[in-house]
Amino acid sequence: MRSNQMGFTLVEMMIVVLIIGILAAIALPSYDRYVIRTNRTDAQAGMMAIAQQLQKYRIANFTFTPNGTPITLATINTPTVFPTTGTALYNLQLTNVQAGTWTLTATPIASARQKGDGHIVLNHRGWRCWTEGTDNSGTACVPSATTNWDGR
Repeated sequence: MRSNQMGFTLVEMMIVVLIIGILAAIALPSYDRYVIRTNRTDAQAGMMAIAQQLQKYRIANFTFTPNGTPITLATINTPTVFPTTGTALYNLQLTNVQAGTWTLTATPIASARQKGDGHIVLNHRGWRCWTEGTDNSGTACVPSATTNWDGR
């Protein structure tokens, strides 16, 4: 007499659960790193757009310090967080503003997914820097002609 019972045994189900667990343990950290890298790239693109706005302002006004007062991000109607919609991941700060110079720094927000990813810095010369793993309380890197946003 043959049994026509169809289904899986408990051992077979446990093997499938084990395989899924191993795959998840490998895939989730890679996915998190990918999301963090993508968010950083978006912030870098946003900073380049802000740099264009700053240069347009300088062309129109011949300086970044009209009446002797340095401009701010509010002067060019730019929010101080990025992205402007959804969950804010970076605080933006415009510093070292003089007649023809500026430095724009994006600092990861401590409560956001980007925590500990490092500061992103761009200046008036187009020099940029980012150092992987600098925390939110640390100091930002200093951009130079040889630094870039790939962390090297």
